[in-house]
Amino acid sequence: MDASSVAADRTAGPKAGPTASVTATGETSRKSRPLRAAWCPRLGRTLLARRKSLVAIEQGTWSYRAVQLIRSPAGLRLGHWMLIERKMSAGGQDPSAEAAAQTALAAGLRQFDGRRIGVVVGTGADYCLLQAPPAIWSQPSGQILEALRWEVGRQLSWPVEEAELGAWPLATPMSGGNNTMAVAARRADLVAMIETLEQQGFRCEWAEPAATALVRACAASAGCRDGEIWGILELGASASHIHLVVDSSVVYARAVRGSGRSWTQAIASELHIEPLLAEQYKRRFGIGRAGRGCRTLMGGLELPGEEALPGVIMSVLKPALTDLLCDVERAYRFVMEQYPRHTAAALVLVGGGSRLPNLTQWFAKSLGIRVVQASAEGTLSVDATHPLASPGTYSVLAGAIGLALGDLA
Repeated sequence: MDASSVAADRTAGPKAGPTASVTATGETSRKSRPLRAAWCPRLGRTLLARRKSLVAIEQGTWSYRAVQLIRSPAGLRLGHWMLIERKMSAGGQDPSAEAAAQTALAAGLRQFDGRRIGVVVGTGADYCLLQAPPAIWSQPSGQILEALRWEVGRQLSWPVEEAELGAWPLATPMSGGNNTMAVAARRADLVAMIETLEQQGFRCEWAEPAATALVRACAASAGCRDGEIWGILELGASASHIHLVVDSSVVYARAVRGSGRSWTQAIASELHIEPLLAEQYKRRFGIGRAGRGCRTLMGGLELPGEEALPGVIMSVLKPALTDLLCDVERAYRFVMEQYPRHTAAALVLVGGGSRLPNLTQWFAKSLGIRVVQASAEGTLSVDATHPLASPGTYSVLAGAIGLALGDLA
């Protein structure tokens, strides 16, 4: 099974086989809001490849991201892309600002070609490892999900009745017996976003977990082969997640400690500066190879010069980064125990937090494996002058890009 096979295939026939995957789709009827599951076999692809993807949308803490890809003789290239800022305050989302952001999103989406959209399910989704009878994949998709619902509910901290489920078989079962990955997303959150977009005249066809979408967008950056374990560290503004991949299949997905916002708050608190200035320091100077402190003066701290700021920021963030590193190492150790013949090979950083200068070098030195920021190289045909040629931009759009890639698979 490859990473693209976890995407919902809207052209597949009604039969199922042992290589089938089931995932939640974002297709809704006008009268019935709950999302329905779609069966997607590995070999059930349409022979008539689309020239343009649907518009893939991801909702982040700080922004809405939208991407549409185009198939050309030179390869896959970017058709349109968009970033809409979502203003946040100390108390959370500002309702008036959020309404303005959604209006801007709808207006921006009208500049794309077509009304077909897909949604990346990121924040709030829970992933569960299960041991399921292999014969279950020969059943209709609805029966598969209902059969797994009880087991998923045992692992959730919230009612499974409120969940939209998806699942796929692991390409290689774990030595401990787990052979299935399931994902649960809160139905109310999904439906609310989809309804908002459909009221603007768009048609949502697909909702996909961030983990499987990111595999497509990051596989070329990882550069790994079968038999190697590689991961995606998603560093978001409000939360971070680690996704580990074996033989093109997501086998581990968990939240990890740390987030971009908490790092900014730590810098602001330690240096006694405003969060906006702390965010600017973080993005511009990043972390140094070694930490250093600040001198305390009467009435406050003496802010260091620009050459010293990377070291100071490293000192401030080192406890948080160490916690994050421990979580990542624990994830790799677990997967390596389950796949003793596989070796840890690479880690790909995505999300806004991946843009922290010198973070990839720090992780590479600490983990002893190849660590890179996600980039378009090997995935999309992008001119060197285009903003998406920058890993900083590509890594933020990676989830939406992965969903669009699945639509063209």
